[in-house]
Amino acid sequence: MEMESGMSDESMNPPSEADAFRVRSSANRGGPPPLSNSRGSYRRSNWKKNLAISILALGVGYGLYVWEVRRVVVDQGNVLVLLKKNGSKSLSGYQTIVPRPPTGGTKEEYAEWEKQYGDCNGILEQVIPEGTYFQFSPFDFERYIIPLNSSGRPNEYGGGDGAIIPADKVGVVVKKFGEALDTGQVLADPARDQRGPLQTLLRPGRYNEYANPFAYEIKHVAPMTIDPGYRGVVTIMAGKPAADSNQYLVKAGEQGVQQQTEPEGFRYVNPFEKRITPISILSQRFQMIGGDAIKFPSSDSFDIQLEGFVEWSIDPEQLPLIYVQYAEGGGLIEYLEEKVILPYSRSFCRLVGSQYLARDFISGDTKLKFQMEFERQLRAACKKEGILVKQALVRNIEPPIQIKQPINEREIAKEQILQYEQQIKVARSAALLGAQEEMAMQNQDIGKTNKDVVTVTKKAEQMREVALTHAQQELAVAKLKLEAAQKVADALISRGKAEAEVLLLKRQAEAEPLRQQVQAFGDGDTFARYFFYQKIAPSMKTILSNTDGPFAELFKQFATPTTKAEPSHKLTDAQP
Repeated sequence: MEMESGMSDESMNPPSEADAFRVRSSANRGGPPPLSNSRGSYRRSNWKKNLAISILALGVGYGLYVWEVRRVVVDQGNVLVLLKKNGSKSLSGYQTIVPRPPTGGTKEEYAEWEKQYGDCNGILEQVIPEGTYFQFSPFDFERYIIPLNSSGRPNEYGGGDGAIIPADKVGVVVKKFGEALDTGQVLADPARDQRGPLQTLLRPGRYNEYANPFAYEIKHVAPMTIDPGYRGVVTIMAGKPAADSNQYLVKAGEQGVQQQTEPEGFRYVNPFEKRITPISILSQRFQMIGGDAIKFPSSDSFDIQLEGFVEWSIDPEQLPLIYVQYAEGGGLIEYLEEKVILPYSRSFCRLVGSQYLARDFISGDTKLKFQMEFERQLRAACKKEGILVKQALVRNIEPPIQIKQPINEREIAKEQILQYEQQIKVARSAALLGAQEEMAMQNQDIGKTNKDVVTVTKKAEQMREVALTHAQQELAVAKLKLEAAQKVADALISRGKAEAEVLLLKRQAEAEPLRQQVQAFGDGDTFARYFFYQKIAPSMKTILSNTDGPFAELFKQFATPTTKAEPSHKLTDAQP
C-alpha cells in the first residue's frame, strides 16, 4: 500500500529537471539515487515557482488596474473636475462645492480649512490642468473632463461660455456656491463667501480658477464701444441706494442714472455693476412730409398744408435727464421726434400761420417771415426740453385751390414785370459795361503809352549815366595822363637844368684860362690883337700899305700910348 501510494504520488507529481539531473549524477557515480531528498527539493521548487507566478500575476493585474482604471488623461484645452465621495463627512446645509485650500495664508488658516473641509464629500472647486494622473481612483472620485472652450462644453455641466475669453469679449463671473446675497445686493462679496455675480472682469485670456462649471458660470459679453458723436448714459446697478429717491438723476456712485455721461471710447464694463447706453448727439433731421405734413387754418379760414424739416440734436449736458424722462426703454431719438418735435411744430405752425391770410403764403416775403417766426418759437420751446433746434426750414406751402390760381396769375404778372425791369437793368448794365470796357481800353492804351515813355526815359537816363560814367572814366584817365606828363616834364626840366649846369661848369672851366690870359693883357682887345698877330705874323713877309688902310690902323695903335685896362668880371657872370 505504501508503495502504491508512493507510486501514485510520483505519478501525480513527476520529478523536476533538477531531480532528474541529481538521479543521473548518482547513477553515474555508481550509487543508489536519493529518493527522499529529491522529493523534498521538488516540492520546494514548485512552491517558489507558484509564488513567483502569483506575484507576477498580481503585478500585471495591478498595473492593468492602474493604467486602465485609475489613469485619467486630461488633453490640451481641458481641465479635470473631481467629485470626492470617499470622505468621512458631508458639507453642511445645501452646499455642494468644497472650497479650494487657502493659498498664501497662514498655518492657522490652512488648519481651519483642513478641519472644516479636509475630509468632506462634494465637488472640489479647484480644477486639475492638462496631464496624465493616476491618483484619482474612480472608486474615490467622480471625474469630469471639462473643455475650457465653450464650443465643446456639455450642457449637463452647467451654462456658461467657457474659461477661455476670446479677443473681442470680456468675461463676467457668476459664483454658484456660498452664502446668499443680502436684500437689494447685486454683486457678491468674496470676503463674505457669497454667491452671485462677481465684480471681477476677465480680460481676453485663459482662467483655470473659474473653469469649474459646477462652481462658476462665465458669461462672455462684448466690450462697450461708444462711437464718435455719441454719449453713454450711465446707470449704476450695484451701488448704495439713492439718498433722494424722488429725483430723476442720482449722485455719483448711487444706484440709478448718473448725472455725468461717458464720452466716446472703448470700455470694459460689468453689466451686473454698470449699464452704459450710447445715445447719439449728432444732428437729426425730422421730415415733415406725407403723413407728418402739417395742416393749419389761415386767418381767413382756409386750410394751409406745410412741408419742411427740422434739424435738431440733443443737448449733451441734459442727455441723462432727457433719457430718464423720455426713453421709456425704447429709442430716444424716435420718441423725441414723435412726442416733442412734431407736437411743437404743429402747435407753432397753427399759432404763427393763423396770423396771415391764405393769399399771403403765396408771396415769398410772407413765407420767409413765417419760417423765421416758426423757427424762433420752436427753438425756444425745444431748448427748455434739452433739444437744440439748429434749423427749421419750410420747403413748400400749399394754399387752398380756390385762391391759388388767381393769386398765381397775379404773382406771375408781378414776376413778368420784375423780369422786364430786370431786363432793362441788364441792358443798362450792358451799356455801362460797354462804356467801362471802352474806358478800360483807353486807359490801357494810355497806360501802354506812359509805359513806353517811362521806358524811353529810363533808357535815356541809363545811356546818360553810361556816357557820364564813361566821360568820368576818360577824365580820370586824362588826369592821370596829365599828372604823368607833368611828372615827365618836371623830369625833363630837372634834367635840362642839370645838363645846363654841367655845360655851364664846363664852359666856365674852358673860359677860365682865357679870362686869365685876357686879364694878363689888360683887356680883351689887346689879347685879341696879340692872338691875331700870332696867327698872321708868321705868314707875313712884306706889308704894303698906305696910311689910310687897315694895316695903317694897326700901326697907329702901336703909336698910340696904351692905358692901363681894368680887369673884366663879365665873363664870370656871363650866362651861356
